[in-house]
Amino acid sequence: MRSYIPGTDVAGSRWRNPAANDTAAPLSRGEFLSLAAALLVTGCSGSDSKSAATALPADASRLDIVIARDKLIVGTYSTSPPLAFINPDGELAGFEIDLARAIAKDLLGDSEKVEFVVLNAAGRFPAVLTGKIDFGLCSTSITGDRAARVAFTPPYLDTGGTVIARRDAGLTHVRQLNDPRFTYALLNNPGSIERAEQELPRAKTIVLDNPAAILLATKVGRATAFNIDRAIAHQYVADNPDLMLLDTSGTVYNHVSGNAIFLKPGDFKWWLFLSTWMNELRGGSRYAQYRTLYLRWFDKEPPPQRFYDVSRY
Repeated sequence: MRSYIPGTDVAGSRWRNPAANDTAAPLSRGEFLSLAAALLVTGCSGSDSKSAATALPADASRLDIVIARDKLIVGTYSTSPPLAFINPDGELAGFEIDLARAIAKDLLGDSEKVEFVVLNAAGRFPAVLTGKIDFGLCSTSITGDRAARVAFTPPYLDTGGTVIARRDAGLTHVRQLNDPRFTYALLNNPGSIERAEQELPRAKTIVLDNPAAILLATKVGRATAFNIDRAIAHQYVADNPDLMLLDTSGTVYNHVSGNAIFLKPGDFKWWLFLSTWMNELRGGSRYAQYRTLYLRWFDKEPPPQRFYDVSRY
């Protein structure tokens, strides 16, 4: 497991920059070739690329905007190890950060042509819907209510929720938290709040904006336990011996969900590129790359490329 520096969101830092206007339909082949020729003539400097992106038709796909801009703008978290966090060198790192760089490499030919906008839970969907980011990689699971607001690619990670408690609380199962003596910290999103209301109606709750905040609240004693994405939970427990995972069997916390890239709906060309890329990474020609990233950040083998033995068919 990788170590990390706990912190808070760093909105307003060097990673935060506005994106180009958001739109939604492909260029014709002639329009795209004309644009490419114009970029070659101007030498594709930063200002030229920005001007080219601005000059695109109003109905251009985000895919065409990103190519013309020559830079990907991605929403992320900064306190969700091992998915996205600030490493000891003060740089964003993690599984989701590496995924964004891999997309930039395939799309723009350079893994460094990506700019990260650090978000909190409440700001992630507005950021993509208003065009501030091209897409989000924010440990976001697919749910029906979210799919009514944003579009999702196929999942890049099978995960789910779980609950971490202070070891000195003497708890073993999450249902023991359902007592007014205990305070439960959770992220400010409808799914987390709904699960708490369903399973822990008697516990006191505090709602916070980012994973680092609920971790800190529990470590300093403001809360007894907190709910977090399973992939993040294992890292937190590995790095904090005073914390432990609770048994969630028989509860709504014991489920499987998929974390996926989210983007503004209505742009089929952009969605198709990202979805095709993700399908190939998880179960197609790029699976070896997925396995390498998975082993790097989770220290274990990923789910198999197929659930059956392809050599038999």
